[in-house]
Amino acid sequence: MRTPPSERTEGSKESILRSARLEIAENGILGLRVAEVAAGANCSITQIYRYFGDRNGLLARVLGDMYEEVVCGSTQAYQAAIFAHDVITVDILVDALPPMFQVNSAANQGVRLQILAASVTNEPLHRRLEEITRAEWDAWEAGLDEVERRLAPGERFDRRVFTMILATQLPYYRNLMGDKGFTAEEFRQFLRDKMSS
Repeated sequence: MRTPPSERTEGSKESILRSARLEIAENGILGLRVAEVAAGANCSITQIYRYFGDRNGLLARVLGDMYEEVVCGSTQAYQAAIFAHDVITVDILVDALPPMFQVNSAANQGVRLQILAASVTNEPLHRRLEEITRAEWDAWEAGLDEVERRLAPGERFDRRVFTMILATQLPYYRNLMGDKGFTAEEFRQFLRDKMSS
């Protein structure tokens, strides 16, 4: 029995996307070559352009997917840690933060920064990141509404800390400061102070 054309197309797209991810992992975003992606996916360059329009379209899809995985995964893990508690305190909010100073978190920040840099000159990617960011903002807003509903009696919580500091901060910059940067505990204490003031 032959595979229906729609299933063959989707399978081909998936193999192209897998190949593009491998190329990015090996050569970086700037080093991605469509010919190498085609060779890795066992397809033609023409087929890639038919599915994704051009190199920017391919990058918009692959990098948008990668960005969404990093950002949404981080948000989901954080909210799961918070909402495991029936009553929420500022300490729970701070202690549930991802371990942003660990190696894998720094690597995720590096990927995120590369994707953001690529979006400056790639309009389809920029639009995709805007969509993802707005959806994440809505998820944060709904999450913060739930935090306020579950806040322990007597606890005060300033949600601007999330919307103005956590949602926009990039711990990657702290890594660039080396020993002049702040520690994880200093950052957590800063957040405790700001959230409860």
